[in-house]
Amino acid sequence: MCRSLCVVLCLALLGPTALLAEPLRVQLPQYRTLSSSETESLEPALLERVAEGLGRPASFVASAQDADVRVAEGDPAQAAIYYRAAPAALSATGGGLGAWSDLQGQPVCVSRDSPHGSMLRTRFAAHPHEYASTAHALIGLKLGECRAVVDDDVLLTEIATLPEWQRYRHLLPVLDDAKRHLSLATDDPDLLQQINTLLTQWEAGGQLAELTRQWVDEVAFQAYVLADTLDCH
Repeated sequence: MCRSLCVVLCLALLGPTALLAEPLRVQLPQYRTLSSSETESLEPALLERVAEGLGRPASFVASAQDADVRVAEGDPAQAAIYYRAAPAALSATGGGLGAWSDLQGQPVCVSRDSPHGSMLRTRFAAHPHEYASTAHALIGLKLGECRAVVDDDVLLTEIATLPEWQRYRHLLPVLDDAKRHLSLATDDPDLLQQINTLLTQWEAGGQLAELTRQWVDEVAFQAYVLADTLDCH
């Protein structure tokens, strides 16, 4: 009892910052990269790790005005890039799709709020069907609800190698001219420098690639679980 009281008194004397660091308020985007479910994706995991690297807890907020850090697309001046990906399309091995133009008038599976949806409509006159997550969009392909699933090339290239996807291994060429850069943006120059330093260190040390790989594996695993659940019914 005395020892616990002494610890509390010492922390109080050191000041409130020793008791609890100020939360890093972060805003998640509508479209979530490598989403394995309706709520789980690369972004929350990355932002929690960034907050931890800054010695602060992460606090997710709904409004950009309330956020210290938000996800932005492109390469704005006040942002630190964390992910680069180009769209690819995966379809049945014998599905007859030879080019992106073959998607004209065809249903295509994409995850909710995917930026690929508008590209498919305007550039290829395809009909995107949205699903709750990337994993769900992959299952839409297996259920025959679409001719192809369109998502990041890193993910779909990996999916095509897995035994459970042997009937869906046909990949259309990657659209390099539609490559997307995702960044963590902030209006605080000091915070931006700290985040840039973290991401640069993690990219050089392989931690950023490892985190991405973990979420590629997580999407593949959740798609496997969903498919197994469907097979049991």
